Amino acid sequence: MSLRKRLLFILGGTFALLWSFAAIWLLGDLRQELERVLDQRLESSAHMVAGLLEQIPQASVNPAMSPFTNPLLGGLKRGLVCQVRTLRGEVLVRMPNMIFSQPEEELVGFSDARVDGEEWRTFTVQRHQMLITIGDRLDEREHLQQIMFLAAALPVVLALVGSLVLIWFGIGQGLSPLNRLRLHLAGRKADDLAPIDVQSVPVELKPLVVTLNQLLERLGALLERERRFNDDAAHELRTPLTAIKTHLQVALMAAGSSQGENSLRKAEQAVERMQAMLEHLLLLSRLDVDNDPGRAGTLPPLQIVRQVLEHLFAHPEFSRIEVESHLQEPCLANVPDRLLGMSIRNLLENALKYSPKGAVRLTLDRENGRLYVRVTDCGPGLDPEQFVDAQKRFWRAKASSEGSGLGLSIVSAVCQRYQGELTSVQHARGFTVSLSFPCRLVGEPE
Repeated sequence: MSLRKRLLFILGGTFALLWSFAAIWLLGDLRQELERVLDQRLESSAHMVAGLLEQIPQASVNPAMSPFTNPLLGGLKRGLVCQVRTLRGEVLVRMPNMIFSQPEEELVGFSDARVDGEEWRTFTVQRHQMLITIGDRLDEREHLQQIMFLAAALPVVLALVGSLVLIWFGIGQGLSPLNRLRLHLAGRKADDLAPIDVQSVPVELKPLVVTLNQLLERLGALLERERRFNDDAAHELRTPLTAIKTHLQVALMAAGSSQGENSLRKAEQAVERMQAMLEHLLLLSRLDVDNDPGRAGTLPPLQIVRQVLEHLFAHPEFSRIEVESHLQEPCLANVPDRLLGMSIRNLLENALKYSPKGAVRLTLDRENGRLYVRVTDCGPGLDPEQFVDAQKRFWRAKASSEGSGLGLSIVSAVCQRYQGELTSVQHARGFTVSLSFPCRLVGEPE
């Protein structure tokens, strides 16, 4: 059901219900007031005839006189009948074929009578030794009531129908801002993600428009991340692909020689570099797009470090790595195991790559409900500005350095997603990068 019809049913139904109650109440009061007025007419007519009877001598009251020329009946209103009789039952004056023969105790005052199969409403007053009865037919009363009810109800019905029509058009006019908003969005181009002007919409639509602008902003950020990913991938993959092509061409021209083997080895290294770069780019893309932080870690940090060391076992500088754990109790980091392992691995690879000969120490510690992973090397390190730049994608300390330039970018993205902190300290003995995440003891609820 459309919103317009829903509002019409709610407003129109409420309006019709209230009008119906009001009409029933007013018509009920009108019926009672009409009955009272008609009874007052009977009463006043009876007193009028009684007053005339006191003014006319008794001898002049002739039963044979025509009711239309009788002075007692000449002043009666149209539709009323009259009968005058004595207490002994002798009829002195009456309308033709109209005889009310009820006992005296039933006739005095208002009463209902049935004469010749017709229902009458009568009023009888006693003056001296005579009873004056004025009657009114009930069917004529009902007809008069129906006419008055129709005259009163017809304007109510017409007003109700007119109100429903006005409500229908009024609702359509009231919903016109929604239609304008729909037409505005329908007329936009597919790449137009500019926010909608909140000032031009009614107050009731502002929350909807604000939420829609937030959705457009998130959608624009998502498209921008995808565009940046495509640009980065196209730019960074061009170099290893060109190197692979060159080395393969040299290998074909120098097949069987040492130069050919060297070219094939370099081509293999370029493939491995491209593979690592693709893995890093895909991981960054998932971290940018995925709004669900995912579940917390399930493995102790020391076990994750063992897995990282197993992966780095084939590294030529693996022997320089030293591990030192100060964890007194088993704990779990509030970050997925795979991402924590990837972050630790990237820090270790950077330390091995950019530091001279010397130990690379990995330290695990737990302080104030957070897990700290510190990697210390003997290299020159980075100043604060360079460390901030190193967290950007494809930034390298030297133009000739190998690697994808995505290591610290991934660590920084993981920290932003899982309430982590990435800091650095440059000291006389070397350079330390500290990584921390919230953690909990084994057995504690998440």
